[in-house]
Amino acid sequence: MQPVKLKYLVLIGLALQLSFLSTGITHAQNDPALADTAFLQSSVQHALATYEEAVGVRTHLYNGTEYVDYKKPHLEGDQFFTSKAVIRGNIFYDGAWYTQVPLLYDVVTDEVILPHNSSGLMMKLINGKIDTFQLHGHTFVHHKADSTGQTILQPGFYDLMYSQDTQFLVKRKKEMQDRATQNGMEGEFRMVDKLYIRKDGQFHRVHSKRSVYKVFKDKKRQLKKYASAQRFKFRKQREEAILALTRYYDNLSAEEAQRSDN
Repeated sequence: MQPVKLKYLVLIGLALQLSFLSTGITHAQNDPALADTAFLQSSVQHALATYEEAVGVRTHLYNGTEYVDYKKPHLEGDQFFTSKAVIRGNIFYDGAWYTQVPLLYDVVTDEVILPHNSSGLMMKLINGKIDTFQLHGHTFVHHKADSTGQTILQPGFYDLMYSQDTQFLVKRKKEMQDRATQNGMEGEFRMVDKLYIRKDGQFHRVHSKRSVYKVFKDKKRQLKKYASAQRFKFRKQREEAILALTRYYDNLSAEEAQRSDN
């Protein structure tokens, strides 16, 4: 049988399956005796996903090059964000949203990776075509090169932790640390995240309470009082503390603006 004919037979079979399942759901909704509607709906979703794979709805994602795992056997940890396991995420790629896509994010090379649906090879997405992606409950935005040179942010993906009047972003990064020992080579992947606050259109790198107060100097006194009351531990909870201070700064500014309007 020719591959093209086989493709059409697959599509016809899926169409019949969808028609049958949709009819089943309608009867289930009209007849209390057919209570397994959730199962039928799940089957429809599965059939739709199979249909998408058959017609190549996501083939547009597979236009990058192969990703080769470069991790050395002696290194502890891995090069990925949060986990080396592939999980489903969402990505805005080349002008379109793709949801529930299996993804990995390499924070050493700053590359988004997905397994090819037929070959099983790991493929690199083209960074220039990625605007944003969501993975492990985090939203990453692509900051592209600034020709004016007026920003301290390097091109790449940034974890958008907070975005209102001000923004709090984190550049997720790991470095490979190698060292020679009497027992041979040893090493690990070490986290070297960088944190940034965007205020009044300008990005500022922050790493301590003092650096945050410098960015928000117009409300330094209130922020210090708030941090003391909350008992923030910057060394152990740096991200959480900076996020809370950034959010509190915006709340203070909003309350101040409301009072002036009244």
